[in-house]
Amino acid sequence: MSKNQKLWTKKEDLFLEEQYGQMTFQRIGEHLNRSKESVNKRIIRLNLRNEENCLRKKWTMEQDTFLKENIDIMNNREIGNHLGKSPSSIATRIKILKLVRKETMRRWTEQEDEYLLKYYGYKSLESISKQLQRSVQALESRLNRLGLYGVKAHTGNITVYELARCLQIDVHTIYKWIQEKGLTHKITRAKTRKFIGIEVSAFWKWAEQNKKLLNFSKIPTNTLVPEPDWVRKQRKYDYYNRPKYEKKQWTEEEDARLWYMFYEEGRTQQEISQLIGRSRHGVQRRLNRLRKKSPKKH
Repeated sequence: MSKNQKLWTKKEDLFLEEQYGQMTFQRIGEHLNRSKESVNKRIIRLNLRNEENCLRKKWTMEQDTFLKENIDIMNNREIGNHLGKSPSSIATRIKILKLVRKETMRRWTEQEDEYLLKYYGYKSLESISKQLQRSVQALESRLNRLGLYGVKAHTGNITVYELARCLQIDVHTIYKWIQEKGLTHKITRAKTRKFIGIEVSAFWKWAEQNKKLLNFSKIPTNTLVPEPDWVRKQRKYDYYNRPKYEKKQWTEEEDARLWYMFYEEGRTQQEISQLIGRSRHGVQRRLNRLRKKSPKKH
């Protein structure tokens, strides 16, 4: 082992074991600030390829459905990044299912790249997706190719949208914390754009002083790495002591986003729940109530 080689920690190994088979090596490496090759070597050393969570597991019905729905708007690499599979695996599955793309994939233009780089971090990916008429997954793939996706990997910070997604809450809650609760942030410039950056370690320090504002039991383990030791204890405490279903009023803006994403963008209830920080059942119940209020809209 080289003297300068960074040793793997128990936390990194745990994250690797949990995400292997769910995320691509590239994505895992971005989260851990390691190269794809380093991740691959660690997987071999931990003998994970002999476990049940091997990447070569069977395709699920949900994965097949996603492939069929996105084959005409995403390339094999973009689909693979979303499903945690290699481009070659996607190509093989396309042949097995006898799927055919309607037309050649639309190439990215300089104007689209300029718009994406200008507003990434300022606007949500959903908003940019609507403007460019490309899927969110296509945007993430393009940002990866431009070397900008996952702001933390380049600046040590994450955007408010990335933080909201990790915490599974609405992005406006993050802005409220910044304005009213003193959440530390920085205005950062990356190439041709600026964005509000939040350092992960600074966020955890703030969170430790504002524990009542978060339900740690709803924050997936190692979503924001490195995760302090006290978070695990707090997660367990909140699981047993916070109400199982905490009341969270729906706003008019959330209703409008929910309706648009479901009926205009055709997103699934599961996708919407992840984007707005609600449970899938909560999304389903809210849709039912909105349908009763406005039966003519659908």
